Amino acid sequence: MTEHDDDATTEADDRAARAFRETFSKHADDGGFQPLTVAGATASGRRGLPRWLPVAAAAVVVAAIAIPVVLNLRGAAPASAPGDHAPAPERATGAASTADDARPGWRWESRRTLSYQVPASWGYGWSPASDWCASGGQQATGPIVDIAPDNRAVRAIACPRAIPAGQLPTFVSVVATDGTADRGWDLPAGWSVTRGADIEGYRVEVVHSAGQASVAEQIVESARPIGRQEPNGCLATADVTDTGSDPVVRPSGVAPASASLCQYEVASGQLLAATRLPVIQAGRLARVLDAAPAGTGPDDPSCESSGDTAAIVRLWYGGLAQDVVVRYAGCTGNGVFTGTTTRVLTGEVCTTVLQPPLTFSTGHGAAGRLCAPVATPSASPTPSRTR
Repeated sequence: MTEHDDDATTEADDRAARAFRETFSKHADDGGFQPLTVAGATASGRRGLPRWLPVAAAAVVVAAIAIPVVLNLRGAAPASAPGDHAPAPERATGAASTADDARPGWRWESRRTLSYQVPASWGYGWSPASDWCASGGQQATGPIVDIAPDNRAVRAIACPRAIPAGQLPTFVSVVATDGTADRGWDLPAGWSVTRGADIEGYRVEVVHSAGQASVAEQIVESARPIGRQEPNGCLATADVTDTGSDPVVRPSGVAPASASLCQYEVASGQLLAATRLPVIQAGRLARVLDAAPAGTGPDDPSCESSGDTAAIVRLWYGGLAQDVVVRYAGCTGNGVFTGTTTRVLTGEVCTTVLQPPLTFSTGHGAAGRLCAPVATPSASPTPSRTR
């Protein structure tokens, strides 16, 4: 967990806040000046993907690709504890509400309409689907947060309903409450599903063994509506097709105190994933965005899809954020958009922004090739889905 009460971070926060106030004072009388807003309604250690996880081949076709795999996991938990001084955009201070602080040793996750807490030691991955038997008997390695549960490609094979307990990880998912989705397998003996309450059409579910029952109860009991902004600093909804029309003022030469990484569904504008980076990682992220060349794209004019997902990076200076839209999944309209500048999408932007729980699943042409995760050998590659 990264705390913000140590001397170095406090000094960085103070410098950022002073610079932001000075910059805003300098531009406050400008006729066209407005802070940037996004339309909205309401462990640094590296670790590979779990061995049981089916990984898709990174084949990219010109029309579209869909890859059910996460970028290489950068640790079992986000680099900073979610809720750590989560800023409120309406205020001129970066102080967090105590309601946003995760319990000790836990972190916040958010998806769709709700936020919930999980132990900080839990990783990210894909839960087994109906093609689980294609994994070649690879064993589960530990509890995970199930990422993109409704965005995955599944091989059309008929696996037995009886999945061995050793191949089933303990995992938490956010699922819609208006259907009876079948995961394609039956629970082994001694395993259960603990379900949370309906929160605006979605609920938290934890699949677990008997030994994890207490943790599962704590997870589902922690679920709450997102409201306008969730604990990592991401807005509940955003129009990611708006590539920025509001002027942005950014303190010159000052690194952000933190950054929120937010992934949205293009069609609905709903939040799909969120995490928060502390000062060092946030500074590197800002440099990567700045290093992208001026321009837009890469685009594929042979098709018209706007893509399934897009990301917003929120660079926090004191209690105010510069929002940067990153579009990577469409045929056209790809790039990095700050509201005043546009930059070309690069591979380094993709790998820096699409950190778990954010994940790349579909793309087109050159943008897809830039952002598609590097495939690794797997006994059961779940094939890419083209359309």
